[in-house]
Amino acid sequence: MLVDNVIKTTLFFSLMFFSVSMFLCVAHTNAEHEPYAQWSLPEGAKARLGKGSINEIAYLPDGNRLAVASSIGIWIYDIQTGEELNLLIGHTGGIESVSFSPDGKTLASWSADDTVRLWDVNTGDTIRTITEGTSGIDSVSFSPDGKTLISWNTYTVSLWDVSTGDFIHNFSTPRVAASESLSPDGQTFASADWEGTVRLWDVSTGDIIHILTGHTAGVGVDSVSFSPDGQTLASGSGDKTVRLWDVSTGDTIRILIGHTGGVDSVSFSPDGSTLASWSGSDYTVRLWDVSTGDTIRTITVHRTWIESISFSPDGQTLVSEDSDDTVRLWDVSTGDTIHTLTKHPMWFSPDGQTLASWSADDTVRLWDVSTGDTIRTITRHTEAVYSVSFSPDGQTLASASWDEKIRLWDVNTGDTIRILIGHRGRVYSVSFSPDGQTLASGGRDHTVRLWDVSTGDTIHTPTGHEGLVDSVSFSPNGQTLASGGRDHTVRLWDVSTGYIIGILTGHTSEVNSVSFSPNGQTLASGGSEDKTVRLWDVSTGDTIHTITRHTEAVYSVSFSPDGQTLASASWDEKIRLWDVNTGDTIRILIGHRGRVYSVSFSPNGQTLASGSGDKTVRLWDVSTGDTIRTSTGHTSSVYSVSFSPDGTSLASGSRDGTVLLWDIAPAVVDVIDVVDVIDADANGDGVVNVIDLVIVAANFGAIEATAARGDVDGNGVVNRQDIIAVLEALEGKDAAGAPASVSTAHSLQLWIDRAKRLNNTDATFQKGLAVLEQLAATLNKAETLPERTVLLQNYPNPFNPETWIPYQLAETSEVSISIYDVTGQLVRTLQLGNQAAGAYLSRNKAAYWDGRNDQGERVSSNSYFYKLNAEDSAAVKRMVILK
Repeated sequence: MLVDNVIKTTLFFSLMFFSVSMFLCVAHTNAEHEPYAQWSLPEGAKARLGKGSINEIAYLPDGNRLAVASSIGIWIYDIQTGEELNLLIGHTGGIESVSFSPDGKTLASWSADDTVRLWDVNTGDTIRTITEGTSGIDSVSFSPDGKTLISWNTYTVSLWDVSTGDFIHNFSTPRVAASESLSPDGQTFASADWEGTVRLWDVSTGDIIHILTGHTAGVGVDSVSFSPDGQTLASGSGDKTVRLWDVSTGDTIRILIGHTGGVDSVSFSPDGSTLASWSGSDYTVRLWDVSTGDTIRTITVHRTWIESISFSPDGQTLVSEDSDDTVRLWDVSTGDTIHTLTKHPMWFSPDGQTLASWSADDTVRLWDVSTGDTIRTITRHTEAVYSVSFSPDGQTLASASWDEKIRLWDVNTGDTIRILIGHRGRVYSVSFSPDGQTLASGGRDHTVRLWDVSTGDTIHTPTGHEGLVDSVSFSPNGQTLASGGRDHTVRLWDVSTGYIIGILTGHTSEVNSVSFSPNGQTLASGGSEDKTVRLWDVSTGDTIHTITRHTEAVYSVSFSPDGQTLASASWDEKIRLWDVNTGDTIRILIGHRGRVYSVSFSPNGQTLASGSGDKTVRLWDVSTGDTIRTSTGHTSSVYSVSFSPDGTSLASGSRDGTVLLWDIAPAVVDVIDVVDVIDADANGDGVVNVIDLVIVAANFGAIEATAARGDVDGNGVVNRQDIIAVLEALEGKDAAGAPASVSTAHSLQLWIDRAKRLNNTDATFQKGLAVLEQLAATLNKAETLPERTVLLQNYPNPFNPETWIPYQLAETSEVSISIYDVTGQLVRTLQLGNQAAGAYLSRNKAAYWDGRNDQGERVSSNSYFYKLNAEDSAAVKRMVILK
């Protein structure tokens, strides 16, 4: 026990040494944030503001939980309380579709990252990730027996085995553009096209069972729906008729006539005795007796478009989703409107007593079907965040969103302080005045707005731009506001009156960014299609410099705190640092694999932050141009980055609808590495093979190279890391491989031998081989006898559920690895025994941890620390379990 206490004490002092600011500066902040704001955070982030936009909702079959597919992950809510239960993270893109298995134990999701994931509902763990045949899916659904996962889009139906994740097959449904439906037993798929044809397909084989003709040729069939017993198919057409078909024979059972316009939607009641149909041309819903074809009732709808109609589980209520953002509940027996709810789309709970809906304001509402009352509202889902800005005291963060709102967040708690509403369109930019009392914003409605921060009231609404306003910025004295717009102009406004002071012209395209120099005498602006950066004399309006080195649109400009350097971010994937006095290029920062949307200097001017379309946030050393850290965690483009006034936090706003707060201090103290996204396909042929390895080696030493010339990690130079990056891709190809230091000389030699067997005598090829052999010799020497004992970063990291911990020993030693949680509590000890000097790097040599404690229980998502116990070494590193 005494030894354990000593180890805990030693560990805490070790952690304090290399990560002191993380535990001292932000401990109180983390404790005060809502718990869900801490869930599944990427490494280096300390809070998430907002929950992302909503794409779909699904009830758990028992009706007690709700899954919300969002732009960042899958949120699980308790129906009774509305509280967050879990956030399922793993997809690298927004979640477009979710579906529960019939037994409620498994959740399937499809994401914009073109993967399907199966989740364990009880634990939130990923069961498996499916990548084959998953591109371009519209929807995923389980078969009724839960053994098969089915997806479809406009032209393709695909099937997977749920137990193994193996792809079974797919079949194409040519000319499908109108509607599709799966039979209740999951064995038959119906598709309808614009030519008036309905096809029935055998799901297990992909063969066509029947082609149903009878609707007027050339007139689209807009909706198809199976009866609950699967024996009848209903179809609604632009020819104004509804047809009932015998699924087994393909024959027409009867034709339902009565609508005076095209039929847009059809739906069976749960008992199959009644069919509802909707016509957007005659604005009526008709209820039909399925057995006779007679009209039971005609419901006249107000002049609005109904997106769809469906029955409640008990068949007594009909629900319509209207284009005017309302959901209507109709009494089937009378045709009367029971309730009109003001949000859509909607989903019934399994018992039919509750209705869930979400709306354009990204709130989820639960409604009591019997009364129409709102039971509860689930909030803080948010649309794309285009701009973020810290208040001067660092206590408040403003975010501008595509949902037409500006949110003021309490940085310490993550709570919404106030929502500012007034813009009539997306809000593209926000900026605090130097005294923090006023907020400026620019929007799609062509206006600039000045807001009172303390009350949320509008102070002024300056107008004059003839296009949307992309950027706003206060002068250092707070008396002048600059705005850049799509009308190609920069405008200067008097803050106290809201009146125009001046108009700066010269750009030939939209102005995406404006920034004042620290002394307020110079204004920088970045243009889009004209690809230029302009420096203006604020007092005269004259152009000082026009910088034309970028090859694509310039999206952001930012002055260093001393005003001597200007950073510009461009769609050409580069960041340029300029000398403000001369307009000359100081340095080019290369590394992003997508458009760079935003740049921001740290308060001390030593670090530059950037956000990109590659979904990453990067920190750069301004003096050298080196990447300090690449942070991943957003699931879509990062549109804005902003440092807190004390420089310890960075906020990033993303199209995924969230703001992440990053802890900057650890990047300076212990420089935690995060693996970059690597494009190892050097020759761009779509395959990573030994040829790519040789190409990279042949271009060894090239500066400002492209990926096609070997710079696969995008740092501007082809070096050993590029070679090892390709080697890792060849060895694993699963994005979870070992870091560069783990690639062994032995594995490299195997690939060299393969390259030699190609018998390629080209001089460039032979040059690449020579470089590879030299590297292999260097690695072999290093691995034969390490000069010192070193603990390396675990891989993969973050991980779930297993990881490998590599290390190297300078001398033979008794080795163990101790794993601790963030409180210093010992979680697990890996006893590795007496080991000879050497490198223990590959998976068959490195220490292995399965994510369980000494009692065999799986540990929760969080940061953990591992310590190497060998000879005199007591090295400590951090790792993250992310479920």
